[in-house]
Amino acid sequence: MKTTNRLVPALALACALLGGTAAAAEPENQSDRFFRECRAAWAENNIGLADELCYKSLTHPDVNAIATDAKSQRLYNYAQLKRMLGNWDGAEELLRESLTIEEKRAGQTPDLPLARRLAELSIALAAQNKWAEGVQTIERLMPMADRFQGGERAAVAELFRNYVPQAAAAGRLELARQLEQYSQASPAPEPGFIKR
Repeated sequence: MKTTNRLVPALALACALLGGTAAAAEPENQSDRFFRECRAAWAENNIGLADELCYKSLTHPDVNAIATDAKSQRLYNYAQLKRMLGNWDGAEELLRESLTIEEKRAGQTPDLPLARRLAELSIALAAQNKWAEGVQTIERLMPMADRFQGGERAAVAELFRNYVPQAAAAGRLELARQLEQYSQASPAPEPGFIKR
């Protein structure tokens, strides 16, 4: 589908707001240092070095000493970097690992960190033309979508707008209606390049 190739960069850009950083409360170990240096290299737009350092932060034995929420945040941030590099399968793998941690943490009360990972995962899946899995991910995200505010809400509205035809094509008409309704109620206008 030719439209997909144009949609994915727009989705990735729109959801760049879906992020955050975690503050380190414990003493820094080698894994912590690699992650801090990764973030610094990323901030300086030295993406190749950032990729290397983020990888080291997650593969160093010291990573076992960090809290699971910090590990989830590192995985999530590294997935965003992989997305920037166009390494969609790498981003998907990291997001799935972070999502597993967040699902255990959140339990029966899904929250914004879990929702952010689902949104990012749906982008990675769309980029790989894994629309069926993406629709399932969007369906999981839909009940949590009202937790997003401001720019994040606009980014999710854009994401949903792009999944409307995919949900409809999958025969998920009620989901497509809900996605459309959310998109219409959100502040982001529909870009002109989306053709239905």
